[in-house]
Amino acid sequence: MSFAEILDEPLLAELYSYWTERSRGRKVPTRADIDPVDIPQLLPHLTLTEMVPAQTARGFRIRYRLAGTEIESHFGCPLTNRYLDDLVTGPFVDFAMELHERVRTEKEPIYTEVLFGSDEAEALYAKRLMLPLSEDGQTVNLMLAGVLFFNRNPSARKTILHSHKQFSSTAVHTPRCSFS
Repeated sequence: MSFAEILDEPLLAELYSYWTERSRGRKVPTRADIDPVDIPQLLPHLTLTEMVPAQTARGFRIRYRLAGTEIESHFGCPLTNRYLDDLVTGPFVDFAMELHERVRTEKEPIYTEVLFGSDEAEALYAKRLMLPLSEDGQTVNLMLAGVLFFNRNPSARKTILHSHKQFSSTAVHTPRCSFS
């Protein structure tokens, strides 16, 4: 099964096709190769994250350069120009850092499916496609991601900041932004 065949959501498949087209045979497209005007239907579901060099264990922090309206709605607060580790702590940050590190190192897309919440019947479910980008054409320092969220129980308004317990049943996570 090819990578494209595992993308069972049309919006993620469309994003992957667009990224592949913009790669023009290169391993990784540049940020300049991506034009939001080309993909307006995807914008609510996209994030553009930057791996900002920092004195941390992995040597970088994740900063949201852009976050679509659907992403922010399901995260539970505005994300644009904010650092992930300023919003949440613990296993979810470690998970996101590991994914970014892997995409940066391997220069390959990653697809993940994640449950946010300890009660599977009530969980917020996410499908994420992460695609590497580069500003200099060589070093991966940006990630373009498409994320689709599904509420297992649509009447329960779940957000990531309220329901990321499945990453650890013992970790205490303190949301650092206000909820509306």
